[in-house]
Amino acid sequence: ASRKSATNAPREECVVEGSGRVVEYVAGRRWELSATGFWQAHRGAAQCYSDLVADWSGLTPGGSGWDLYAGVGVFAARLAEQTGQTGAVTGVESARSAVVDGVAALGDLPWLELRSDRVERWVRGATSTPDVVVLDPPRAGAGKDVIGAVADADPRRIVHIGCDPAAFARDVGLYLDAGYHLAELRAFDAFPATHHVECVALFDR
Repeated sequence: ASRKSATNAPREECVVEGSGRVVEYVAGRRWELSATGFWQAHRGAAQCYSDLVADWSGLTPGGSGWDLYAGVGVFAARLAEQTGQTGAVTGVESARSAVVDGVAALGDLPWLELRSDRVERWVRGATSTPDVVVLDPPRAGAGKDVIGAVADADPRRIVHIGCDPAAFARDVGLYLDAGYHLAELRAFDAFPATHHVECVALFDR
């Protein structure tokens, strides 16, 4: 309990030098975000994973998708570019500052809605049936409640990204129990000189 409390406790942050803002580019799109906000640790990871999401999504014009734990909407943007303006993409992120930064970067994609909400709460109340769901949860993984709700939404494809192999393996088991099939699996040495490995999996029915 004490470890969990420490993890969730507010952190004191201060800018030592510079504006406290950082600019990143993925697939030709520019994001400006807080230097203390979430971004992939490896400099090539955001581009690499978003390319894989786009390759595996199976989306076509008019399609629909969810990007859960969306951050500033890097994956949501790729999905929205694939669905076109006749499609619908929703990104869900609990950090309000990330949503504000994402909305500022995604103004040319009005069919993409980036929402500030807890994934666990939003996904339980969702009523749509997306073609694809992308999840990039925190190190602890998505867990039973979120994966159960995603499976109940019955997407044709799910792309799941996990940075902790043990939590990732648990989540894989939950998808299999829900009737999904592990169609593709990639592992990336995104944290060189550490024991951490980034895993990306594609599930289908």
